[in-house]
Amino acid sequence: MRILYVCDYLITFILNEIVELKKMGNDVYILPNRYDAWVDSHVIQPILSDNGLRNKIFLSDSVYKNKKQKLYHLISTVISDFFRHPVFTLKWLHNMFKIYSKIGPGIECYLDTRQFFNTTFDVIHSPFSTPLIMDKVYFLSKSINVPYTLSFRAHDIYLDRVQHEAQKRFHIINEASRLITIAMFNKHSLKSRFNIDKNIDIIHGSINTEFFKRKHESRPSDSIIAVCRFDEQKGLIYLLEACHALHQRNVEYKCTIIGEGEEKEKYIEIINQLQIPNINFVGFLPQDEIKEYLDRSTVFALPCVTSSNGSKDILPNALKEAMAMEVPVVTSRINGIEELVDDGINGILIPPENPEAIADAIVLLFSNPVLRNRMGKEARKKIQKEFDVKIEAKKLEAIFKSTQSSPLVS
Repeated sequence: MRILYVCDYLITFILNEIVELKKMGNDVYILPNRYDAWVDSHVIQPILSDNGLRNKIFLSDSVYKNKKQKLYHLISTVISDFFRHPVFTLKWLHNMFKIYSKIGPGIECYLDTRQFFNTTFDVIHSPFSTPLIMDKVYFLSKSINVPYTLSFRAHDIYLDRVQHEAQKRFHIINEASRLITIAMFNKHSLKSRFNIDKNIDIIHGSINTEFFKRKHESRPSDSIIAVCRFDEQKGLIYLLEACHALHQRNVEYKCTIIGEGEEKEKYIEIINQLQIPNINFVGFLPQDEIKEYLDRSTVFALPCVTSSNGSKDILPNALKEAMAMEVPVVTSRINGIEELVDDGINGILIPPENPEAIADAIVLLFSNPVLRNRMGKEARKKIQKEFDVKIEAKKLEAIFKSTQSSPLVS
């Protein structure tokens, strides 16, 4: 199949899904968000190169300094397009004015998608269905007469500003060939928030369990690790406070936090105020380096919370990577996390916003190597069974194939 991914953010776990679909014989193309700086990062570029995807990604030609520059570029481009492809140009412009109530996003959509005038796909897919991405997918579907599927994960459901905008696009959601989400918790939320009557398939966010595989039998007994963006919803403040509690209890530990984000300065301020020792910040890393850190860690901690703007983490992939590496996890009992972590069996669930509970769980795991080993092995079994990219990609491919027998809604 020829599949076009229209991406809000081209994150590693989305790209890993694309790679697996490609290995299965599908021809997968990527249209990223023109403002997504992550595409050019040292994390994403090697994955594109190593898997033959550099020539499959459609990058936008420019980012505009102001509205006047954007409008000028549109006019000059439309004139050129009309003389070369008059039918396509008129159809694209008709759909632009019909679908977009605001001219700015409409112009960007036209300029981003005009490269598909002479291209055909079997299905268009959005791995994150934010309002702007839904508009672009819908525009493309109508312009090239191709079915589309929408996947909802986290920020495209729970951000406060998203719900109203998504409800205005009920017709786009309703006309999708298939709707997908990553957890039962999301399925219930989507149906209640957006009054969706049609079926919603569950395709788990997944990882490569052959890549994330334990190498070292011996690991330290005092190493804490977290891997995430530095956002409020990750709850890192509570992990720092838990480390402060460990220090006050005279518990020896080393805590490594891998990631970057706007909250970093706040974390540094808290560390300095409380004089928390042995915290090491490491920037975003390629997956092979993250794997090495995980393989030298005792406990993975990610005490997620619901952020002040409504954003939530739903079954974070960083937890799955740690679990596949047989690192016992400590995380919050929140947002359907019980679908991933079975408390006391393959990890420990703690109440959200509770540093003392985090510290208690870490101490328990530090002091009990038998428990760590058992939880780690059970964690890997869970990921292999329910969150392996090979299994989930096959389910996703079956959904894409099913769209070919479904008539398009005009």
